[in-house]
Parts: sequence; C-alpha cells; structure tokens
Amino acid sequence: MTEIRSTPPGALARTLHRGTRAPRNRYFERLESPVDWRRALSLYRRLLAGDLSVLRDAARTESDTGPAALVLVLGVLTASLGSWLWMVIETHGTLVGDPALRVLLLGTLATIGGWGLWTGLTWHALRSIFQVEVEFLALARAQAVAGGFAIWQFFMIAGPASFAVGLVTTLAGFLLAILAVRASAPDADDRAAVISVGIGFAVYALALSLLGDLARVGSGIFVHALG
Repeated sequence: MTEIRSTPPGALARTLHRGTRAPRNRYFERLESPVDWRRALSLYRRLLAGDLSVLRDAARTESDTGPAALVLVLGVLTASLGSWLWMVIETHGTLVGDPALRVLLLGTLATIGGWGLWTGLTWHALRSIFQVEVEFLALARAQAVAGGFAIWQFFMIAGPASFAVGLVTTLAGFLLAILAVRASAPDADDRAAVISVGIGFAVYALALSLLGDLARVGSGIFVHALG
C-alpha cells in the first residue's frame, strides 16, 4: 500500500513564493541599511579633486547608491544656500524669510526632482533611441555624483558674477553628466551620450525655468528667473 504524505497547510504557498520573497527582503534590507557617510565624503573628495574615475566606480558599485545620493543632496543644498545668500545680499537683508522658503526649501526639492526627471529621460533616450541597455541605478549613481558638482554654485554670492558662476557650474554639470553616461553605459558612443543627456537637460532646464518664472521657486542659476 502506497503511503501518501500530506502537505502541511501553507507549505506549498511558502515554497511557491520563496523565490519572490527573498529578492524583496534583500531590497528592503538594502533600503534600511545605514548610509556610509565616509564613502560619500570619499566620492565627493575625488570628484572635487578632478578624479573622473569616481563616476565609473560609483556606477559599478551597488552599495554606492546611498552615498551617491548624499553627494547630490549636499551639492544641491549648498547651491541653494549660495543662491539664498545672494538674494539676501542683493536686497540688503530686506528679504530673508520668503527666499528661505522658495529657495532653500522648495528650490532644493524642485532641483532634486528636476534632476530625477533629467536622469530618467536620459535613461529612456539611451534605450529607446539608441538601443543602449543600461541599469537605471548605475546611471543614477553616476549622475548623482556628477550632480554634486553643483556645490560650486555656492559662490553665486559673489554679487555681479553670480550669473556667470551659475552658468559655468551648470555647463560643467552638463559635461559631467555626459561622462557619467559613458561611465555607466560603455556601449554608448559620444553621440548617444551627448544627445541623451541633452534631451534630459533641456526638459530639466525648461521645467525649472518655468517653475521659477511662474511659481517663484528655484535654486542655483534658476533664481535669476524668480523676478
């Protein structure tokens, strides 16, 4: 007589879903893991020292997602601080609280959101126009480190030179974004990198310019559109 073993309740469901739970658990564990501040500072030091290989290293290192995000946030916050101080100086201290809200807080959030739009459109253009496959997070890490170069916009406090400082820093960030694409997508040639970054940057600049003109919210060079 053949013995038929009964399956404990829920065992089959656990077996079927085991493969889906493990990656999900690993994902949440990665999100909950503490950010390595020392690694973020190391990435920043290399970027500011002109070591462009930092873009390739960030793209290839999965654990650099958090540190790269910190590099971007620090750069944007510092740029917003410089923009706010420039507005305070220009108005001889008559405007402090309103620019703090529209530049330091909302401007920082708008710039980070615009950066996300820029990165997403660059990734989409690489895939849809040039058929270049690139992992989104790898591109985002490299782009985030490149975005940290915005820290130099702090020197917009230099009065009449503020627009020039903002413009030069923004153009440098554009060039670094092209290098970030080449670092994260080796199959992308110069033409694909320039056009893809250009598409994302055009939408980024248009969105932040309109936001500055219509809502009087902005940071960095876009504070000049606040009126």
